[in-house]
Amino acid sequence: MSTTRLLLLGVVRIFQPAYGYQLRRELLTWNVQVWANINPGSIYSGLRTLAKHGYLAEIQTTESDDRPGRTSYKLTAEGESEYFILLREALWNVAPFRPDRMQAALSFLWSLKRDEVIAGLESRTMQLEQLDKQQRFAERGVLEDAAIPDHVVEMLRISSARDLGELQWTREFLQRVRDGEYSFAGEPRKWQPPADLVTHWGSDQVPPEWQPDN
Repeated sequence: MSTTRLLLLGVVRIFQPAYGYQLRRELLTWNVQVWANINPGSIYSGLRTLAKHGYLAEIQTTESDDRPGRTSYKLTAEGESEYFILLREALWNVAPFRPDRMQAALSFLWSLKRDEVIAGLESRTMQLEQLDKQQRFAERGVLEDAAIPDHVVEMLRISSARDLGELQWTREFLQRVRDGEYSFAGEPRKWQPPADLVTHWGSDQVPPEWQPDN
């Protein structure tokens, strides 16, 4: 799952049709260059790649005397489908060494229905609990293997500490969602953007139905 792809599709979906410069500027306000390790210069090439693969439609504007022609982007039907595939994959699957995936999903969970977000967070809670159960056996395996330097166990422990931190947050976030905080697809928006901001926040977009395998 590409965090970059999800971020690009998601931000286009919010602002479409939008110019590359506008999308780049917006993503940089999210500090994606820090937590998602996205090179700001690669945003333009990422948009072109998504268009090449049919996920984005390029809309050319006519050059005028005072402004050169520009390319704006909007999602195609394939891009809309791919967006939800990536978003759901990030929500439903814990990736211990890729915290950026859930970080990206948090930017777009509002486009799913509340019951699906709750179910996904419940699944994440169980996955993180299982990782915690496995931890002591993984440590024991390292400590009992004479061929492995003893300091390697600390690599397991730092990863486990991150997982436990995420587990605590997931439980708390899940409870907030159950209690009715935030707004999701099909619900009245609790937050509205400034009037001069062109977004899709004001429309009630309902995601396609989907059932997880597990």
